[in-house]
Amino acid sequence: MGMPKNIVVFSDGTGQEGGLREEQRLSNVYKLYRVCRVGPDSGIDPKDQVAFYDPGLGTDGSATGLLSAYRRLQKLLSSVTGLGITKNIADCYAFIIDHYEPGDRIFLVGFSRGAYTARCVANVLFLCGVPTIAPGGECKAPSLWAAVGQWMKEKLPGRKHALPPPAEALPPGSYLPRFRKTTRDIANEAVMGVYEYGAGSPRGDYDRERQELARRFRHRYGSGDDLRSNVAPHFVGVFDTVASLGSVGVRRWGLAAGLFALAAVLAAGPSVVLDLAFHTGFWKPFAVVAILGAAFVLWRWLPTTIKFIVNSPVNGKTRFNLAQWRSGNYDRFLSGHVGYGRHALAIDETRADFPRVEWAKKDAIRQRVGDEPDPLIQMWFAGNHSDVGGSYPEVESRLSDIALDWMVEEATTIPYPLLVDGMEPGKTGTGRLHLHPAFDGMQHCEVAGMRDTIAGIVPGWLLPLAGRLGWAVKPRYVPPGAPVHETVYRRFRLAEVTQCTGRGPYRPEALATHGDFNDGSPAAPAPAQASAPGTP
Repeated sequence: MGMPKNIVVFSDGTGQEGGLREEQRLSNVYKLYRVCRVGPDSGIDPKDQVAFYDPGLGTDGSATGLLSAYRRLQKLLSSVTGLGITKNIADCYAFIIDHYEPGDRIFLVGFSRGAYTARCVANVLFLCGVPTIAPGGECKAPSLWAAVGQWMKEKLPGRKHALPPPAEALPPGSYLPRFRKTTRDIANEAVMGVYEYGAGSPRGDYDRERQELARRFRHRYGSGDDLRSNVAPHFVGVFDTVASLGSVGVRRWGLAAGLFALAAVLAAGPSVVLDLAFHTGFWKPFAVVAILGAAFVLWRWLPTTIKFIVNSPVNGKTRFNLAQWRSGNYDRFLSGHVGYGRHALAIDETRADFPRVEWAKKDAIRQRVGDEPDPLIQMWFAGNHSDVGGSYPEVESRLSDIALDWMVEEATTIPYPLLVDGMEPGKTGTGRLHLHPAFDGMQHCEVAGMRDTIAGIVPGWLLPLAGRLGWAVKPRYVPPGAPVHETVYRRFRLAEVTQCTGRGPYRPEALATHGDFNDGSPAAPAPAQASAPGTP
């Protein structure tokens, strides 16, 4: 076994998949991935660092024909149910399992929904660690159907239920197959069977059972002991975390109605053909096709949605719950075992569907030791969601370059830093990553952009009725005293800057409650403020 290496996982935002087309709009996540990956055009040695890029939800550049249509249908289902994130989390975790050796350092980087994915992966590691052995036989976790059978036995009158023996780890040296289906099965078990137990409910409601499931997993796969897992991320760096795991309100019901109508049309097609060919009538074959389709959906949906625990620490019985992410109960936990956490937040994002998902302060990261960098920094930047995380045309990306430049500096100045191609160890800079940050850069507004899109599609006389199709507006709240990047102060002092509504002074509503900006003239930022930890 060689020297410890960096394992870097990059998780992109919804609809983002870098590298497919020339002049593509690239997110900061993909830009950073390009200079951290191993490749023929890179100076990164795989003995020192390996990297994985996880594209955002709803992207699959290799999908064609029927597979492409199936991917689109999956995206619509994810929009209604909010469950599409499971695959992204499992993809990232499986890569870590395949490449991890004891002592390796794990870096997690994400943007938007991918930032939330990266944070979920961090919490999977907190619960489950990284497996080192592969159990077999009786040590395997029970399936949903086995749990249902056990539950039914428990309900039989006058019969004591037989509790399964506790899972025991196999002897040291049991081989863990990597780069095979085994890895993916283990990743799915960790994500769907452990991490998502109680998903969408207040954390305390199911935490005791989730911790017990995690303990059993760690024993089963040799990934920790009764108290904690064997691995924690060294660095978690995220750009403007939003969950947006499922559509809400009118949009959600509209998508659900559309999917129901599509299913009815698909069921009607074979029914018409059978009636014309064999005179079977329409409704009988329609009912058969509809039942078969519903059975297929349930077969695919139930294992990913119904979570269970056998021999619960609460009552010693089999218990079930329905996993459904809800906006009020997103996972804001940050383990105290994480080395360093960095969060770049957007001041000017106004879409109500894109609320910030900060790390909860009560679950703050570990305390600072000596003169090391602050373990946790959540910094606010000028611009909307993608002005911080990237994905606008390069000529319009000066604001997002600011946040990316900051993230690179934070990740490369910690002990055992991220490796960036072309960047000399111990020196500042961005290596082969060419950035042009400018605090007077163009600022975008997706609310106005959606209005323009609707106006270009809908006839003028229908525009008053199409108002509900646009983004609902809700400015963000920047807490008083929250760390604000020094470029925001410089932007605030300019007479005018380019914004989507025209040119004018930079006066975001979100800063009205911040002590340095609420009187319209920013105070000079104190040196300590630019790196103040903790407060989102």
